[in-house]
Amino acid sequence: MTQDTPPPTLRPMTEQDLPALHALTVEVGWAHRPEDWRFVYEVGDGVVACDGAGRVIGSALWWAFGTDFGTVGMIIVSPRLQAKGTGRRLMRWLFDQAGARVLQLNATPAGLRLYRSEGFREIGRIHQHQGPVQSLPVVAALRRVRPIAAGDWPRIRALDLEAYGAERSAALDGLAARSLGYGYQAANGELAGFSLCRPFGRGHVVGPIVAPDEAAAIALLQPHLEEHTGRFLRVDTPDDGAFADRLAAAGLARVDTVATMRRGDRPAPSAAARTFGLISQALG
Repeated sequence: MTQDTPPPTLRPMTEQDLPALHALTVEVGWAHRPEDWRFVYEVGDGVVACDGAGRVIGSALWWAFGTDFGTVGMIIVSPRLQAKGTGRRLMRWLFDQAGARVLQLNATPAGLRLYRSEGFREIGRIHQHQGPVQSLPVVAALRRVRPIAAGDWPRIRALDLEAYGAERSAALDGLAARSLGYGYQAANGELAGFSLCRPFGRGHVVGPIVAPDEAAAIALLQPHLEEHTGRFLRVDTPDDGAFADRLAAAGLARVDTVATMRRGDRPAPSAAARTFGLISQALG
């Protein structure tokens, strides 16, 4: 953008923008398919930046999880255009929409400076594991894993709320129509964890994965590994222990690590259930 070029205009994202938004992710080398864009659009709210000809050159979305929390993601500005300040303008549009909510995001190194300047602070790490599934060691707790049934969804929503600490029913409802899943039964027969798998990017992604401990999370991962042997699978996880080791042993190498950042404070979620796999880096 030259000195004489007017700054991009911002407007609410619409369904008609989806093809241009997919082209934008292709331009920056992200793996999102058109259907991946449709999902994040359907369960969130977004803004686009347009050049003087009306072409989409930037994007940002946010997702409201209850009345006091939300996540931010899909913040992209075309590298072909020197849209100085566009990323900050997109962020501040989201802030206006979110109001007083605490906001969270997962930041690539390129965005850290901007996010810090807008009040986000680092609170953790997310590790991206992916690759063709290659190895399937025996998992002891697999006997407690079964396919999810239609009647499990109220319990799944409750478990996700317990583990994540925010109401994500709209996102889970969107996943229900796109995913295959498994549940983990406790000794008393109650559902104590779950894992969902859906098409994404270059293959499939497993997430969210919610479990009471690492052994249960590994058991919930196992059937997805078996179903995708030799095929591309991805898991985004905050774990850096036995669960992450299991991913690597199955051929899902750690290829990237991003910073989880938060703007504002919120109570820590319950320790009775933990999130071992994200829906996505954007939605958390």
